Amino acid sequence: MRSILLLILFFVGAAVNAAPTEDQKRIEYTSSLNAMASIIMNWYGSLILVDEESSFSKVDAKWDDYRFRYPQNIKQIQITSTDLTKLDDSNLYQFEVNSLVQYQDESNNKSLERKERFIFHVPLLSKPIIKRVETSQSEHVQGMHTTEFDRTYYKPRQFAYQWLAYLDGVNLLPIDAEQWLHSANYSMTIGGDVLNGSITTLLEKRQKYLAQGGHLLRKLGNKKVDGKDNTYVLDLIIEWKGSNPSGKPVLAKIHQEIEYEIQKDKSWKVLSIKERHLLPDIAPWVGLLC
Repeated sequence: MRSILLLILFFVGAAVNAAPTEDQKRIEYTSSLNAMASIIMNWYGSLILVDEESSFSKVDAKWDDYRFRYPQNIKQIQITSTDLTKLDDSNLYQFEVNSLVQYQDESNNKSLERKERFIFHVPLLSKPIIKRVETSQSEHVQGMHTTEFDRTYYKPRQFAYQWLAYLDGVNLLPIDAEQWLHSANYSMTIGGDVLNGSITTLLEKRQKYLAQGGHLLRKLGNKKVDGKDNTYVLDLIIEWKGSNPSGKPVLAKIHQEIEYEIQKDKSWKVLSIKERHLLPDIAPWVGLLC
């Protein structure tokens, strides 16, 4: 899939000074957003107190000094708003995040409102690199203390955004992919067509319907499977926009159910992926992240 996408981009962009097409803009936007969002989810999830189910990738040690500015004993982090801006340099993005950090200081629950800017270097279809992080505001506020935005909130989102980045052709394997990428069964229902196979095989066949474009996450749910230990289903609603192989515009609403098992070492093993294409939504989406 990735090699096909790169070839398409090469030939489309071969003309000197040619303006980028809508499909190219979509690929650049969605692939960059999804890859950066997965890193943001890992950043915040790894700050929260460790539990028995969720593990996160180690953040580069060069950010240790900055991360010490967060309070200790963080119980949850609620992202309240986000904004994404492409900077003058074609590969630089500014990802602004407003959050409410809830933590325990001795026996008291406290809330800290933070406004941060993550500056990313994101070459097309490559893994983003955090260049710097800036705090524009940090102050204590009154806040409701719940348990919704803990590590188990961030882990599925880290996986979902990384998975969508992979679908968009980013050179960034999904979480623990070596355990399942070649063994999980992938099924897709689109109209009267039902396809089954491995992930790599089905993604090639998927190009018949969704040739050039990108995915945006619209809704995410995560539920335990009854009767199966440590097994869950990640329920995703995804918008895909682009064109088919003949160049006709396509807007797709995709429902994916990703069944996975949490291993003893907290790694994820995807067991199956079921994809169904629904009638697309016409109304525009409001918001950046789910």
